[in-house]
Amino acid sequence: MKKIGYIVLATLLISCGSNSFTTEKGTEVTYLKKGNGEQPIDSLVSMFRIKYTTEEGKVMMDADEPMPLKIDPKTGADQGELFNIFTLLETGDSVSFSLLASELFEKTFRAPLPDSIAPESMIKFEIAYTDQMSEEEYFDMVAKKAEEAASKQIIIDTEILDNYLAENNIETEKTESGIRYTITEEGNGPTAEPGQIVSVNYTGWVLNGSHFDSSIKEIAMEKGLYDERREPYEPYTFPLGQGQVIKGWDEGIALLNKGAKARLYIPSTLAYGSRDRSPVIKANSILVFDVELVDVK
Repeated sequence: MKKIGYIVLATLLISCGSNSFTTEKGTEVTYLKKGNGEQPIDSLVSMFRIKYTTEEGKVMMDADEPMPLKIDPKTGADQGELFNIFTLLETGDSVSFSLLASELFEKTFRAPLPDSIAPESMIKFEIAYTDQMSEEEYFDMVAKKAEEAASKQIIIDTEILDNYLAENNIETEKTESGIRYTITEEGNGPTAEPGQIVSVNYTGWVLNGSHFDSSIKEIAMEKGLYDERREPYEPYTFPLGQGQVIKGWDEGIALLNKGAKARLYIPSTLAYGSRDRSPVIKANSILVFDVELVDVK
């Protein structure tokens, strides 16, 4: 009842023109913009754009995209004052406030306080409650954004590959998805089919020539990639077309028959996309593989 009464009081103050409110713990929350939507519902996904800085103004987080959170109004306060404030906002609200560093890290972040931050210092927040949606709507939104980003990136990758191949006088075949490939040695066995178990020898690198992996010991040693923990070096075995490797491999290996060797040029959208996979494989890296289809079962 006390909680409900407080929310009603806060609502009355807002409706009377107040540009701030104070939580039960004494945190003053200032409205940068007042929305007119709904408060969080625990079964829905709330979207918050979050920025916070140290007392001196050093940015600790400034998210480009809204962050999805499940907020339960009944238990929000158990996760600290930050989540308590989340429960009091409405969609469309933008607010600013400051929280004690020691309490924030202990109760909300549940992590040690960095040595560079004094326990008694204040962390400054700017929060925008942008939207609230069902889980299905959220995942549909994520999938749509990923598809749109991939559509834009494949255009970029295609231009990069076209220029690279032209500058190096390389002729290739092209699949509908954008993979470029050259069969360097014909095989004499069956063609690999989705669902079959295939064994593949490979060496991979990015367009600037930096190698990142090889299943062949001699090449791994030559390129400075050798790792004794990987002994014995042998072909990589996996079920084709089951999503256990990057899409470019599932599609590219299916072009080969047993014994064939090829060079595959794989756009980033069919590799690791916008993720930084390793120090060599940066976000949106086009990958090149020399592959040999050693066996098909």
